[in-house]
Amino acid sequence: MRVRVGLVVLLVALVCAAGSSATTPLAVLGFQSDYSPAHLIGDNAKAMSVVGIDGVDLTGPGTVSKPTAADRRQLAAAHAHGLPAVLLVANWSDKVNDFSEPLAHETLGSTQKVDDATAALAAAVVDEGFDGVSVDLESLARRDTAGLTHFVSRLRSELPSDDSLTICISATTSHSAYAAMGYDLPALAASADQIVLMTYDDHGPWEKTPGPIGPLRWQRASVAALEQDVPADKIFLGVANYAYAWRPHSVDSLTVAQARRLAARWHAQPHWVASAGEWRAKLMDGSTVWWSDKRSISVRLKLAHTLGVHGCAVWSLGTGDRLP
Repeated sequence: MRVRVGLVVLLVALVCAAGSSATTPLAVLGFQSDYSPAHLIGDNAKAMSVVGIDGVDLTGPGTVSKPTAADRRQLAAAHAHGLPAVLLVANWSDKVNDFSEPLAHETLGSTQKVDDATAALAAAVVDEGFDGVSVDLESLARRDTAGLTHFVSRLRSELPSDDSLTICISATTSHSAYAAMGYDLPALAASADQIVLMTYDDHGPWEKTPGPIGPLRWQRASVAALEQDVPADKIFLGVANYAYAWRPHSVDSLTVAQARRLAARWHAQPHWVASAGEWRAKLMDGSTVWWSDKRSISVRLKLAHTLGVHGCAVWSLGTGDRLP
Protein backbone atom coordinates (compact mmCIF):
# COMPACT_ATOMS: atom_id res chain seq x y z
CA MET A 1 0.00 0.00 0.00
CA ARG A 2 1.21 3.42 -0.55
CA VAL A 3 -0.38 5.52 2.13
CA ARG A 4 0.31 9.03 0.78
CA VAL A 5 0.02 11.08 3.96
CA GLY A 6 1.17 14.63 3.99
CA LEU A 7 2.32 12.38 2.85
CA VAL A 8 3.22 8.92 3.24
CA VAL A 9 6.28 7.48 2.46
CA LEU A 10 8.13 5.18 0.40
CA LEU A 11 9.42 1.98 1.03
CA VAL A 12 11.82 0.18 3.47
CA ALA A 13 13.19 -3.30 4.54
CA LEU A 14 15.03 -7.13 5.79
CA VAL A 15 17.59 -9.10 8.81
CA CYS A 16 17.42 -8.08 12.33
CA ALA A 17 16.48 -9.82 15.45
CA ALA A 18 13.13 -8.65 16.54
CA GLY A 19 13.31 -9.01 20.28
CA SER A 20 11.09 -12.08 20.11
CA SER A 21 13.60 -14.86 19.97
CA ALA A 22 17.34 -14.97 20.37
CA THR A 23 17.61 -18.22 18.46
CA THR A 24 15.25 -17.42 15.59
CA PRO A 25 15.62 -13.77 14.64
CA LEU A 26 12.87 -12.31 12.54
CA ALA A 27 13.52 -10.48 9.30
CA VAL A 28 12.34 -6.88 9.27
CA LEU A 29 11.53 -5.16 6.00
CA GLY A 30 11.28 -1.39 6.35
CA PHE A 31 9.63 0.67 3.63
CA GLN A 32 11.09 4.07 2.81
CA SER A 33 9.85 6.64 0.34
CA ASP A 34 12.34 8.25 -1.96
CA TYR A 35 11.37 11.71 -0.68
CA SER A 36 11.78 10.84 3.02
CA PRO A 37 15.02 11.90 4.73
CA ALA A 38 17.71 9.33 3.95
CA HIS A 39 19.04 9.54 7.52
CA LEU A 40 15.97 7.55 8.63
CA ILE A 41 17.64 4.47 7.19
CA GLY A 42 20.64 4.96 9.44
CA ASP A 43 18.40 5.77 12.39
CA ASN A 44 16.62 2.41 11.95
CA ALA A 45 19.47 0.33 10.51
CA LYS A 46 19.97 -1.86 13.57
CA ALA A 47 16.29 -2.87 13.52
CA MET A 48 16.11 -3.81 9.83
CA SER A 49 17.29 -6.55 7.51
CA VAL A 50 16.31 -4.94 4.20
CA VAL A 51 15.19 -1.54 3.00
CA GLY A 52 12.37 -1.30 0.47
CA ILE A 53 12.64 1.90 -1.55
CA ASP A 54 9.46 3.30 -3.06
CA GLY A 55 10.38 3.53 -5.96
CA VAL A 56 9.18 3.33 -9.55
CA ASP A 57 5.81 2.92 -11.25
CA LEU A 58 4.24 1.41 -14.30
CA THR A 59 3.71 4.35 -16.67
CA GLY A 60 1.89 2.74 -19.59
CA PRO A 61 1.69 -0.49 -21.58
CA GLY A 62 4.99 -2.25 -20.85
CA THR A 63 6.78 0.85 -19.57
CA VAL A 64 8.23 1.64 -16.15
CA SER A 65 9.60 4.89 -14.75
CA LYS A 66 13.31 5.02 -14.03
CA PRO A 67 14.94 5.34 -10.61
CA THR A 68 15.58 8.95 -9.65
CA ALA A 69 18.39 10.72 -7.84
CA ALA A 70 16.23 10.49 -4.69
CA ASP A 71 16.04 6.71 -5.09
CA ARG A 72 19.81 6.59 -5.44
CA ARG A 73 20.27 8.55 -2.22
CA GLN A 74 18.15 6.04 -0.33
CA LEU A 75 20.06 3.17 -1.95
CA ALA A 76 23.40 4.71 -0.95
CA ALA A 77 22.20 5.19 2.63
CA ALA A 78 21.12 1.55 2.87
CA HIS A 79 24.41 0.25 1.49
CA ALA A 80 26.38 2.60 3.74
CA HIS A 81 24.79 0.83 6.71
CA GLY A 82 25.34 -2.66 5.32
CA LEU A 83 21.70 -3.21 4.33
CA PRO A 84 20.40 -4.59 1.04
CA ALA A 85 17.88 -2.35 -0.70
CA VAL A 86 15.09 -3.51 -2.99
CA LEU A 87 13.26 -1.30 -5.46
CA LEU A 88 9.50 -1.09 -5.17
CA VAL A 89 7.48 -1.11 -8.39
CA ALA A 90 3.85 -0.02 -8.15
CA ASN A 91 0.84 1.00 -10.21
CA TRP A 92 0.32 4.32 -8.50
CA SER A 93 -1.34 6.96 -10.63
CA ASP A 94 -0.99 10.65 -9.79
CA LYS A 95 -4.02 11.29 -11.99
CA VAL A 96 -6.32 9.43 -9.62
CA ASN A 97 -4.09 9.76 -6.53
CA ASP A 98 -4.42 6.04 -5.94
CA PHE A 99 -3.39 2.66 -7.23
CA SER A 100 -4.88 2.16 -10.69
CA GLU A 101 -6.10 -1.22 -11.91
CA PRO A 102 -6.58 0.07 -15.48
CA LEU A 103 -2.96 1.28 -15.49
CA ALA A 104 -1.75 -2.10 -14.25
CA HIS A 105 -3.88 -3.97 -16.77
CA GLU A 106 -2.33 -2.07 -19.67
CA THR A 107 0.76 -4.15 -18.91
CA LEU A 108 -0.65 -7.25 -17.22
CA GLY A 109 -3.15 -7.82 -20.04
CA SER A 110 -0.38 -8.53 -22.56
CA THR A 111 2.37 -11.13 -22.31
CA GLN A 112 4.62 -9.00 -24.50
CA LYS A 113 4.04 -5.89 -22.38
CA VAL A 114 4.84 -7.85 -19.23
CA ASP A 115 8.07 -9.02 -20.84
CA ASP A 116 8.92 -5.43 -21.83
CA ALA A 117 8.24 -4.06 -18.37
CA THR A 118 10.11 -6.74 -16.45
CA ALA A 119 13.13 -6.51 -18.76
CA ALA A 120 13.31 -2.74 -18.24
CA LEU A 121 12.84 -3.10 -14.48
CA ALA A 122 15.48 -5.81 -14.11
CA ALA A 123 17.95 -3.77 -16.19
CA ALA A 124 17.41 -0.74 -13.96
CA VAL A 125 17.93 -2.82 -10.82
CA VAL A 126 21.21 -4.21 -12.14
CA ASP A 127 22.46 -0.91 -13.56
CA GLU A 128 21.71 1.07 -10.40
CA GLY A 129 22.95 -1.58 -7.97
CA PHE A 130 19.71 -2.44 -6.19
CA ASP A 131 19.51 -5.82 -4.48
CA GLY A 132 16.14 -6.92 -5.82
CA VAL A 133 12.54 -5.89 -6.39
CA SER A 134 9.36 -5.68 -4.35
CA VAL A 135 6.25 -5.85 -6.55
CA ASP A 136 3.45 -3.63 -5.20
CA LEU A 137 0.68 -3.80 -7.79
CA GLU A 138 -2.53 -3.10 -5.90
CA SER A 139 -6.29 -2.85 -6.45
CA LEU A 140 -6.13 -5.61 -9.04
CA ALA A 141 -8.99 -7.76 -10.34
CA ARG A 142 -9.45 -11.36 -11.35
CA ARG A 143 -8.67 -10.44 -14.97
CA ASP A 144 -5.11 -9.59 -13.87
CA THR A 145 -4.32 -13.01 -12.40
CA ALA A 146 -2.43 -14.53 -15.32
CA GLY A 147 -0.58 -11.30 -16.06
CA LEU A 148 0.52 -10.80 -12.45
CA THR A 149 1.69 -14.41 -12.23
CA HIS A 150 3.69 -13.98 -15.43
CA PHE A 151 5.06 -10.62 -14.23
CA VAL A 152 6.51 -12.14 -11.06
CA SER A 153 7.75 -15.30 -12.80
CA ARG A 154 9.37 -13.34 -15.60
CA LEU A 155 10.95 -10.92 -13.16
CA ARG A 156 12.45 -13.81 -11.24
CA SER A 157 14.09 -15.12 -14.42
CA GLU A 158 15.31 -11.63 -15.42
CA LEU A 159 16.89 -10.73 -12.08
CA PRO A 160 20.27 -12.06 -10.91
CA SER A 161 19.76 -15.29 -8.99
CA ASP A 162 20.92 -13.79 -5.68
CA ASP A 163 18.62 -10.77 -5.89
CA SER A 164 15.57 -10.69 -3.65
CA LEU A 165 12.03 -10.76 -5.07
CA THR A 166 8.99 -10.12 -2.92
CA ILE A 167 5.39 -9.37 -3.80
CA CYS A 168 3.02 -7.26 -1.70
CA ILE A 169 -0.58 -8.49 -1.55
CA SER A 170 -3.67 -7.05 0.08
CA ALA A 171 -4.90 -8.85 3.19
CA THR A 172 -8.24 -10.59 3.50
CA THR A 173 -9.62 -13.17 5.89
CA SER A 174 -11.23 -15.18 3.07
CA HIS A 175 -9.22 -17.69 1.08
CA SER A 176 -11.46 -17.24 -1.96
CA ALA A 177 -11.13 -13.46 -1.79
CA TYR A 178 -7.41 -13.70 -2.55
CA ALA A 179 -8.27 -15.24 -5.91
CA ALA A 180 -10.88 -12.54 -6.57
CA MET A 181 -8.17 -9.91 -6.08
CA GLY A 182 -6.05 -11.42 -8.83
CA TYR A 183 -3.70 -13.60 -6.77
CA ASP A 184 -2.72 -17.10 -7.82
CA LEU A 185 -1.08 -17.70 -4.48
CA PRO A 186 0.71 -21.02 -5.15
CA ALA A 187 2.20 -19.64 -8.37
CA LEU A 188 3.26 -16.36 -6.76
CA ALA A 189 4.84 -18.18 -3.83
CA ALA A 190 6.75 -20.40 -6.25
CA SER A 191 8.39 -17.40 -7.93
CA ALA A 192 8.79 -14.92 -5.07
CA ASP A 193 11.16 -15.30 -2.15
CA GLN A 194 8.56 -13.90 0.24
CA ILE A 195 5.04 -12.53 0.17
CA VAL A 196 4.44 -9.28 2.01
CA LEU A 197 0.93 -9.56 3.45
CA MET A 198 -0.27 -5.99 3.81
CA THR A 199 -2.10 -6.48 7.10
CA TYR A 200 -2.90 -2.81 7.48
CA ASP A 201 -5.79 -0.66 6.32
CA ASP A 202 -8.56 -2.85 7.63
CA HIS A 203 -10.07 0.58 8.25
CA GLY A 204 -9.12 3.81 6.51
CA PRO A 205 -10.08 7.05 4.76
CA TRP A 206 -12.41 5.36 2.27
CA GLU A 207 -15.01 4.71 5.00
CA LYS A 208 -16.87 6.90 7.47
CA THR A 209 -16.74 4.58 10.47
CA PRO A 210 -13.52 4.79 12.54
CA GLY A 211 -11.63 1.63 13.37
CA PRO A 212 -8.16 0.20 14.01
CA ILE A 213 -5.74 0.19 11.08
CA GLY A 214 -4.58 -3.41 11.48
CA PRO A 215 -6.34 -5.12 14.39
CA LEU A 216 -4.67 -8.24 15.72
CA ARG A 217 -7.60 -10.61 15.22
CA TRP A 218 -7.92 -9.54 11.57
CA GLN A 219 -4.18 -9.98 11.05
CA ARG A 220 -4.24 -13.50 12.47
CA ALA A 221 -7.23 -14.46 10.32
CA SER A 222 -5.61 -13.01 7.19
CA VAL A 223 -2.42 -14.99 7.78
CA ALA A 224 -4.44 -18.16 8.39
CA ALA A 225 -6.27 -17.72 5.08
CA LEU A 226 -3.01 -17.08 3.23
CA GLU A 227 -1.35 -20.11 4.79
CA GLN A 228 -3.75 -22.39 2.95
CA ASP A 229 -1.51 -21.80 -0.08
CA VAL A 230 1.67 -20.15 1.21
CA PRO A 231 4.12 -21.58 3.78
CA ALA A 232 4.37 -19.48 6.94
CA ASP A 233 8.11 -19.02 6.53
CA LYS A 234 7.53 -17.17 3.23
CA ILE A 235 5.22 -14.55 4.77
CA PHE A 236 6.04 -11.04 5.95
CA LEU A 237 3.41 -9.75 8.37
CA GLY A 238 2.61 -6.16 7.41
CA VAL A 239 2.69 -3.55 10.19
CA ALA A 240 1.40 0.01 10.05
CA ASN A 241 3.54 2.87 11.32
CA TYR A 242 1.12 5.74 10.68
CA ALA A 243 -2.30 7.12 11.65
CA TYR A 244 -5.79 7.96 10.42
CA ALA A 245 -8.12 10.63 11.77
CA TRP A 246 -11.86 10.57 11.23
CA ARG A 247 -12.81 14.26 11.46
CA PRO A 248 -16.25 15.88 11.11
CA HIS A 249 -15.14 17.45 7.82
CA SER A 250 -12.75 14.84 6.41
CA VAL A 251 -10.89 11.58 6.99
CA ASP A 252 -7.15 12.24 6.99
CA SER A 253 -3.94 10.24 6.68
CA LEU A 254 -1.45 11.33 9.33
CA THR A 255 1.98 10.52 10.59
CA VAL A 256 2.21 9.14 14.11
CA ALA A 257 3.70 12.45 15.28
CA GLN A 258 0.80 14.37 13.71
CA ALA A 259 -1.72 12.10 15.44
CA ARG A 260 -0.11 12.66 18.83
CA ARG A 261 -0.01 16.43 18.30
CA LEU A 262 -3.66 16.47 17.24
CA ALA A 263 -4.67 14.58 20.38
CA ALA A 264 -2.58 16.91 22.56
CA ARG A 265 -4.07 20.01 20.92
CA TRP A 266 -7.54 18.83 21.93
CA HIS A 267 -6.34 17.69 25.37
CA ALA A 268 -7.44 14.15 24.54
CA GLN A 269 -5.99 11.24 26.49
CA PRO A 270 -4.87 8.47 24.07
CA HIS A 271 -6.07 5.01 25.03
CA TRP A 272 -4.11 1.85 24.27
CA VAL A 273 -6.57 -0.68 22.85
CA ALA A 274 -4.92 -4.00 23.69
CA SER A 275 -7.28 -6.09 21.55
CA ALA A 276 -6.25 -4.08 18.49
CA GLY A 277 -2.67 -3.39 19.50
CA GLU A 278 -3.10 0.29 18.58
CA TRP A 279 -3.82 3.71 20.09
CA ARG A 280 -7.16 5.52 19.91
CA ALA A 281 -8.00 9.09 20.88
CA LYS A 282 -11.44 10.69 20.85
CA LEU A 283 -11.49 14.46 20.44
CA MET A 284 -14.05 16.92 21.75
CA ASP A 285 -15.00 17.92 18.19
CA GLY A 286 -16.22 14.38 17.55
CA SER A 287 -13.08 13.18 15.79
CA THR A 288 -11.58 9.74 16.37
CA VAL A 289 -7.90 9.10 15.74
CA TRP A 290 -6.26 5.69 15.46
CA TRP A 291 -2.51 5.11 15.19
CA SER A 292 -0.02 2.28 15.12
CA ASP A 293 3.41 3.09 16.55
CA LYS A 294 6.54 1.49 18.02
CA ARG A 295 4.50 -0.24 20.74
CA SER A 296 2.21 -1.64 18.04
CA ILE A 297 5.24 -2.83 16.06
CA SER A 298 6.65 -4.60 19.12
CA VAL A 299 3.35 -6.43 19.55
CA ARG A 300 3.45 -7.51 15.87
CA LEU A 301 7.01 -8.75 16.18
CA LYS A 302 5.86 -11.03 18.99
CA LEU A 303 2.83 -12.08 16.92
CA ALA A 304 5.05 -12.83 13.92
CA HIS A 305 7.25 -15.05 16.06
CA THR A 306 4.20 -16.85 17.47
CA LEU A 307 2.81 -17.42 13.97
CA GLY A 308 6.15 -18.69 12.69
CA VAL A 309 6.25 -16.27 9.75
CA HIS A 310 9.39 -14.95 8.09
CA GLY A 311 9.22 -11.53 9.69
CA CYS A 312 7.52 -8.13 9.68
CA ALA A 313 7.25 -5.51 6.93
CA VAL A 314 6.76 -2.00 8.30
CA TRP A 315 5.10 0.85 6.39
CA SER A 316 6.90 3.16 6.82
CA LEU A 317 10.01 4.80 8.24
CA GLY A 318 8.99 8.30 7.30
CA THR A 319 5.50 8.24 8.74
CA GLY A 320 6.01 6.80 12.20
CA ASP A 321 8.27 5.98 15.09
CA ARG A 322 11.79 4.66 15.05
CA LEU A 323 11.61 0.88 14.87
CA PRO A 324 11.92 -0.96 18.20
